[in-house]
Amino acid sequence: MSNALSYRHDIDGLRAIAVLAVIAAHLPEKFLPSGFLGVDVFFAISGFVVTGSILGQRRTEFGQLYLGFLAKRVRRLLPALALCVAITGSVVLAVDPFPRHSVETGLAALFGSANVALYFFELDYFSPSSVFNAFTHTWSLGVEEQFYLVFPTFAWLFFFRTSRKSYKPLAVATICGGTFSVSLFVLLYRDYQPLAFFMMPTRIWELGLGAVVLLASRRLQSTRLKAILRRISPLVLIALFGCFIVPEAYAMPATIAVVVLTGLLLASDQQSPAGRVLTLPPVVYAGRISYSLYLWHWPIIALAPIVLSSAWRSSALYVVATVIVAVASFHAVERPLRYRKWTGHRGGDIGAGIAGNLFVGAALILTMFFMSTSGNQAEVQLHPPAYLPLEPSGRVHNLTCALDGGSRKFAQDTIELCTMPPEPDSGMPTLWVMGDSHSGHLQGMLYELRDRIGIGVHLVETPGYPFPFDGDNVFAPRQQVFSSIYPLIQPGDIVIVARLYLARTPPYTPEDLGPWLSQVSALADGLAQRGVSLVVTGPPPIFPFDDVRQCSLEERTSCRLELKNIVPSIREVERQLESLEQENANVSVFFIFDSVCPPNNGYCYPDDGHSFLYRDKDHFNSLGSRRLAGPFTEFLRSSGLIQPAR
Repeated sequence: MSNALSYRHDIDGLRAIAVLAVIAAHLPEKFLPSGFLGVDVFFAISGFVVTGSILGQRRTEFGQLYLGFLAKRVRRLLPALALCVAITGSVVLAVDPFPRHSVETGLAALFGSANVALYFFELDYFSPSSVFNAFTHTWSLGVEEQFYLVFPTFAWLFFFRTSRKSYKPLAVATICGGTFSVSLFVLLYRDYQPLAFFMMPTRIWELGLGAVVLLASRRLQSTRLKAILRRISPLVLIALFGCFIVPEAYAMPATIAVVVLTGLLLASDQQSPAGRVLTLPPVVYAGRISYSLYLWHWPIIALAPIVLSSAWRSSALYVVATVIVAVASFHAVERPLRYRKWTGHRGGDIGAGIAGNLFVGAALILTMFFMSTSGNQAEVQLHPPAYLPLEPSGRVHNLTCALDGGSRKFAQDTIELCTMPPEPDSGMPTLWVMGDSHSGHLQGMLYELRDRIGIGVHLVETPGYPFPFDGDNVFAPRQQVFSSIYPLIQPGDIVIVARLYLARTPPYTPEDLGPWLSQVSALADGLAQRGVSLVVTGPPPIFPFDDVRQCSLEERTSCRLELKNIVPSIREVERQLESLEQENANVSVFFIFDSVCPPNNGYCYPDDGHSFLYRDKDHFNSLGSRRLAGPFTEFLRSSGLIQPAR
């Protein structure tokens, strides 16, 4: 019996369900809360189809097997992907004020590693929202392409190398590997979700299940089993749809359920009741163009809020645009190049695909480099940089003076690079600033103060980790910094602590500040004995938008904050900080909120009518921070922390 896998229309129907579920989940209305599980349907289908493709090859030499398989995958995937990355990347560079992460993800996608790039972006506090990364969706292609690199070797060892060409060794090996993978997925999902979500070892079980279904369908020819699968197929299809509407909180068990249900449908056939639904011509056509639909839907959804005014941000428009572009891509690029041998040699086809991706990648890199060196003054005016270059080194603040315990570690020169003494003969103290990212976003203000009055500045932020520590929750890099600077703090200097105080989503409830405030009081006592003052900054506003790129100066109402929705929470935090101030003679509180959101306006805006003042929903950019320099200088003088101007 031939190992070749015959074409099944119902598998294209399954692809259609998968891609439509994903699109429905990604549209602004999120029509299917867990429709993103359509990606897991794709994984199971891919494992099924790829296994059939490999077993269908007659070549038993590993090199021939491997090159033949990869050449098919290259012709199948790379042309449409290269076109999508080239066009989308060009649009990103033209319209996105923060293009770097999108372009880097697109470059990684060209070489099958977008999932790895996105994993590290998820760990990076400073990465912009993945919602506006035009290539976020390519993580799944990375998982599949990494599977393609591994599985042919697996098949060769456990099938082609066996004397009887039995499916059993390959099935047993796949089941063992899949069991380990799914166990890893379950164990890591709660506490290490980016790792469980993005990485191939925690996803390969899904493709492995599709492979096992293919092997089982070749080995087991039970008429009774086929009859049972046909009878239950409508229930399986309904259950699959049901998984797409479960709350996102149940994504982990729903993922397992979706993969198992897809496996049952793959084990059935086109004559089943579900198969007849899946083989309807419109459904099959949607499945045939599903790869192009998947490639193009996300760039359109991600970039539309940046490009279009709010009146044009319509799910219907996104869907129509996606279909038009996907149909064009499928018929003009994907289908013609998939079935054509490009060079006449398998290795040549692989080389041609890689060369094409290298060309696209090089063009994007050169364009981005040219734009960064030439500078776009209009864009800089609209979206000022998040941070200013460090003085005097010129290094990048968030790669040098932000410690996260991962790639950003405390180094021997951290203190030196992140500290500037007062100007000679200025008579000014040094501000020793520490805390989570809400200390880091004060950098523009601190540099402006140094320029104006010659004050000294030390700033090392620890994103996600407030200071002082809450109980036993000690963050080692912060402790290293504090231990290093403590002997350097002089009488008359000022320690500043800042942190996140509120939940970042409505109703903006205050965090439990009691334990932290106790630690602040203890810190104040120790500093008082050395003649050092402590300043605590109050909470800034938190805006209702997801990403500042969706805001427009022409439509300011779309991103404004209605003060009545947040002022009660702000006042509760300020009340607690005032009590702290009253209980500690050397503690002063700088209330940020009223400085940037005058209470008599009713609304607060993330811009000044000419430029945006925030890098995201609750962090100032360098310009917004600099605007605090005036109020903060007056605060320091009125509190007696620096001498009044003569």
